Amino acid sequence: MFGSYEVLSVLGTGATSTVYLARHLRLKTYRAVKCISKTRSMPSSVLVEADLMEHLKHPGIPILYDLEEDEEFIYLVEEYIQGESLEDILLHTESISQEYVMQIGIQICSVLSFLHHLKPYPILYQDLKPSHIIVCGNQIKLIDFGFASFISSQGKKYHKYGTKGFAAPEQYGDGSMQIQSDVYQLGAIFRLYDKTHRGACSRAFRNIIRKSTREDPEKRYPSIQSLQQALQSALMSGRKPESSLLRSISVVGAHPGAGATHIAIALTSSLNRSGNHALYVEHGGSQVYRSVVRSCRLPEEILDTEYIHSDRCQNVEIAGYREFRCCVAQEEDIQESWKECSQAGKLMVHDYGDDIAAAVLQEAECTILVVNLSVWQREAAGKAYECLKCMPGLKVLCNLSSRREAKALAAHWNCSVYCYPYEESPFGADRKREALFTQMLKEKGEGNRPWKV
Repeated sequence: MFGSYEVLSVLGTGATSTVYLARHLRLKTYRAVKCISKTRSMPSSVLVEADLMEHLKHPGIPILYDLEEDEEFIYLVEEYIQGESLEDILLHTESISQEYVMQIGIQICSVLSFLHHLKPYPILYQDLKPSHIIVCGNQIKLIDFGFASFISSQGKKYHKYGTKGFAAPEQYGDGSMQIQSDVYQLGAIFRLYDKTHRGACSRAFRNIIRKSTREDPEKRYPSIQSLQQALQSALMSGRKPESSLLRSISVVGAHPGAGATHIAIALTSSLNRSGNHALYVEHGGSQVYRSVVRSCRLPEEILDTEYIHSDRCQNVEIAGYREFRCCVAQEEDIQESWKECSQAGKLMVHDYGDDIAAAVLQEAECTILVVNLSVWQREAAGKAYECLKCMPGLKVLCNLSSRREAKALAAHWNCSVYCYPYEESPFGADRKREALFTQMLKEKGEGNRPWKV
């Protein structure tokens, strides 16, 4: 194909187009090539879609790399998205939590809000449906902008496209298209979830669905941001702990080597030193903490005597290291261990390494995202923050970064950012470190005030 791509397989077909999986011969990277028939579609509309996508730079929107054409077809060369459509997830997965769907909805709101605030002309997506939403781990991608339209200052005259069951009422009649039309379509997706998973929706979520899908646009949420805020409020209210006491903290790195294990161990040590009963839990079975222990030149016995399996909890008996307790359990046993430790009044510090997906599922009362602000790691930090920013009690901790960089990040993300002091060992006492952890766990986040050490 054009002397640049090798076609590998068909990804999907539609009424006017076929999408192929192709590999770039020189770069050895994969691309999705959308082949659109000139006889079964309007070439001008395809070119409008290509022009529109070329200017859309958002992590939730595929990248358009190239545009080619011949006598019969127009070819859009796009980013290859590896994931599963939301349609397949909703229709073919028996157990999907309301929280998961709401998190997906919050991400969709973020993409739509980006489109609705583009300058000089905002964009209406117009054809939001589950098959156009690809879930890639904890990141969603909105595909197929063939029906999207610019909102011009000349008035609200749009092509009235849409899909039955998801299109807003005004898309069928004489009513004008508007921002609330995209609000309705997202509400219709939530409504599909409610129908296919009866009993899974809370009263608050059903109220959101009803308001989003009102027939009169003026009675819906006035903007996609209003819908996003309603989802976030409902999500957080559903996660309120039974007790005001903190029982679980998750620590996760934005990328491998960010320092999540070092900080999780240091946090556990500091909590126990201050009189709390804290347990360190390593997820994933990698046993990275062994490397940390060896790098600190601690006694080899600590590798055995500090094991606390899911069926028992004990203190470390090695002099000087009693403040550190470790839980080494299989993934399927950790939840049961958490219940036992919670009943015993212990606080669990979960070390997820760089497994952001697992940290999201844990839904701890406090999540610490460890980032490194080196130039080559900033993109990973941004992606991790987008995945976790709606988690309750999220704290961002800069490791091996300057105060100036942390302050700039706090302003850019509009959230509290903490700067971790340099130290060689996570064990033992360190006044700066313990003051930082005390401040982090006391900080409620009101006002999004950045904090630095």
